[in-house]
Order: sequence, then structure tokens, then C-alpha cells
Amino acid sequence: MTAQVRPRPAWEAVDLGFMMLQRWYRPVLLSWLVITLPVFVVINYFLYTSPVWAALVFWWLLPIFDRIPLHILSRALFGEVVTAKSILKDWARILLPHFIKSLTIYRLDFARSYNLPVWQLEKLRGGARAERARVLKKMHYSSAVGLSFMCLAMEFIVFVSLFGLIMMFMPEYYAGQMAKTLFEGHNVWWVGPLLNLFLYISMLVIEPFYVAGGFSLYINRRTELEGWDIEIVFRQLAQRIKGTAKAAVLVLACMIGMQLVTLSQPSIAYAEEQQTQQNISVQSAITNEQARHTIDEIMASDEFSHKEKVAGWYLKEKPEEKKPEDKKEEEGFNWFGLNLLGNTLALAAQILIWIAVAAAVVAAVYFFIKWMPGAYGGKARRREKPLPKSLFGLEITPESLPQDVGATAQALWKAGKVIEALSLLYRAALTTLVHRDGINLRGSATEGDCLRTLAQQAEKIAQPTREFFQLLTRQWQYAAYAHRRPEEQVMQQLCQTWGEHFGGGK
Repeated sequence: MTAQVRPRPAWEAVDLGFMMLQRWYRPVLLSWLVITLPVFVVINYFLYTSPVWAALVFWWLLPIFDRIPLHILSRALFGEVVTAKSILKDWARILLPHFIKSLTIYRLDFARSYNLPVWQLEKLRGGARAERARVLKKMHYSSAVGLSFMCLAMEFIVFVSLFGLIMMFMPEYYAGQMAKTLFEGHNVWWVGPLLNLFLYISMLVIEPFYVAGGFSLYINRRTELEGWDIEIVFRQLAQRIKGTAKAAVLVLACMIGMQLVTLSQPSIAYAEEQQTQQNISVQSAITNEQARHTIDEIMASDEFSHKEKVAGWYLKEKPEEKKPEDKKEEEGFNWFGLNLLGNTLALAAQILIWIAVAAAVVAAVYFFIKWMPGAYGGKARRREKPLPKSLFGLEITPESLPQDVGATAQALWKAGKVIEALSLLYRAALTTLVHRDGINLRGSATEGDCLRTLAQQAEKIAQPTREFFQLLTRQWQYAAYAHRRPEEQVMQQLCQTWGEHFGGGK
């Protein structure tokens, strides 16, 4: 094999397929052009009035065209060089098998490049092919689907980039006319074929990579299932020792012959050694009485008759409460004072836990008395929050407002100061809502937050006032952010009816 075969992660296997295509891209590209270019020209010739249908027909035939790079790569992997001439000679054997199925029930398979080797290389049919595909899909199916979408995105990028390439080398005037003709000139005959040519080039560049990535995933899955890498190593070992096999057989035969000669003539020394061992065993046999007498003599010696009495003070414990090894280990810890330290830390931890529990109970009672309505004294304490002085850059303090807000805003409007007039009406309305009506608005609130807060506190503000504030907010946003002047009638309504909703002046 011309590539190193071993189990790989899925995307590393796809990368191996891309490298294989880079290695054999010339025969793949030439064979693709020889087969697909005439088909592309014929389709666009007969369907030049319907370029969309021409592109769709050519795209629908891609599963048939994908067999060309697969045929070349599958043989190049095993050292066989395939030329465009051989592709033309065997085109029927390559393109016709499973022709109808490839263009109907299997056309929209998202893992087509992964399943194509099963149809084309293994040539399985019916249930055997379905079972084989099911086994192969257990590991790399998601990666094959991801490869399909990735290559589809790359084809789109190449397709769009061709427009930029053309526009880059054209003068600005002609580039504009070209773009206008491409996107609006439906009656120009060459627009459709040109777009289809861009589509063909993008498929010519990306589609072989799609097939190579799926084929490499297929080879990687076969390697995992069948141990191709192990088989290759065994074959290399067999080739390495093939030259020395005869010499090894001759040496082995000589060793076996020498062993047979040695076994047929037992040594005399071995027989004498056996006779000597038998005599020793007979002489060394003693009776039970002699053995007991010998044991008593040995036990009566000084080494076995020494006795020593040891006395001391020990903690009396029942045997079942502590084992001797546990007692010894515990005494060892006592030597270093660790047992006392452990007891002290345990007592300290217990005291801290009780202190924490008592603090939590006290804090709960405190906050219950402070915050819960009617918990103590029958009246809840309210937390006084400072009122905001500005909202999104608008000052909303009562001191900043004129005596008659509506009249002042109308005068600013007549003077052409639209933003100043709407700003005065809007911030005066916010000031009234915050300081008079008690609407709680945060300093970081936006216009949308103000509308939502007003809707949530509908019991404080009447419905006509809320509708007036929504209209005022919308006109303020149009003028402040979109630079759109309100209509004369709307502005007159805002200035004249502001006092009805927000009290006339301050």
C-alpha cells in the first residue's frame, strides 16, 4: 500500500484522504474533465433557456461522477496507476452499476462519499450491502455527514469568490454594469451559462476532495474492523525472513538429529547418580522412636529453654473491641500527640458549627422582623431608595423643568428645535412619573424598560396617560435615534395635551 494504514481519529482520516488527492490530483482532475465536461456542455446547450434546470440536472448527476475519483484513488492506494484513457475505456463498468438507485433513493444520502465504496468497490447487493453499510456507519457516520456539509459550504465559497475574482480585474464602471447584468439582466443569453460555469468550476475543485475524504473514512473503518495494519506488519515480517527460511530449517533439522542421538544413548554417569541417591535414601531412613529422641534433645538445649517475665501497666480492653494491630497503631499515634490533636480539632469544629447555626437563626429572625410586612408592630418597613437624577442622559429633576412644559415645548418646536422640544416633553413626563406618581425607575433603565415598568404598575397610572406616554416615547425615539421629525399634527397634540396627563406644570 502506498499510504501508512493504521487506526486514526475520524478527521485525521479525512485529512489523509485530502493528502492522497493532492498526491494524485492530476489524473483525477483530467479524468473528471474528460467525462463531465462534455456532459456539462450538452446539458447547457439543450437547456440554455432554463439555466436553473441545467444546473439542477448536472448537480443531480454528481453521484455518478463521484465514481471517477473513487476508482482512481482506490487503485492508486494499492500502487496501480489509472489514466484518463483507461477511464474512457471502462466507463460503462465504472458508471453504470446501481445507476438508477444512485439517482433516486440514495441521491440525498448525507454520507454518500462514505457509503459509495460499499456500492462500487465491494459490489454488494441487497441485504448484504445494507448490513455492510450498517456496520460501517456505527463509528464515522457523523463525521461523514459533517464532511458533506463542509464541502457544500466550500463549493458555495468558491462559487461566490469567482464573482469577486472577475470584479477585481475589471474597471469600476464595467464592474458595476457586469453586476447589474448578472443580477438583473434576465434577457441576456450568456448570464445563465456563465453562472453554471462558475458552479461547474466550484464542483471541479471541491468534489474530488469530498470523495477522497469519504474514501479515507471507509479505509479507516475497515482498518479498525479487520486489522489491516496488523496484517501488513505480518506480511512485512514474512518478507523479511523469507531469505533465511531455508537456513533456519536446516539448522533446526540438525538440532533435532543431535537430540535424538543423545536420547538413544543414556549416560553412565546418570545411572551411577541414580544408584547413589537410592543408597543414601536407604541409609538415612530412621524409626519414629529415634526421631522423637532427637527432637527432645534439641528442645532441651539453652536456645529453646530461655524464659522471661515482663510486667507493666496497660489499659484494660476487651479483645473484641480492639484488635492488637489497631491498638499498636493507636499507641503509635499517641507517641506524637496526634490523637489529642484530632480530638481537639473535632471539638473546635463542632463548636463552630453550632455558632454558625445560631448566627443563621439570629439573622433569619432579624430580617424577618425588618422586612416582612406585619411581622413586628403590624407595619412593614420600607427601604428608602434614592431617586434617579437622570435617565439615558436626560435630567429628570423637578428643578430643571420650566413653569409651563407644554407651552415651552411648543415654542421650541416653532423655533425649529425638534430634539429640544421632544426632549423637554419626554424628560418632564419621566420626572412626573418618578417624583409625583412614585414609579420606581432605575438609573440604568432604557426607554423600553420605562414602558414595561409603566405597564406593570398600571394601577397607579390611568390608561389614557399610558397611551400618551407610549406615543411620546415612540416620537422621541424616532427623532433622537432615526432623525425623523414628527408630523405637525402629532407634535401639536403632544404639546397641548401634555398638561392633561401630567398636571400642567411642575
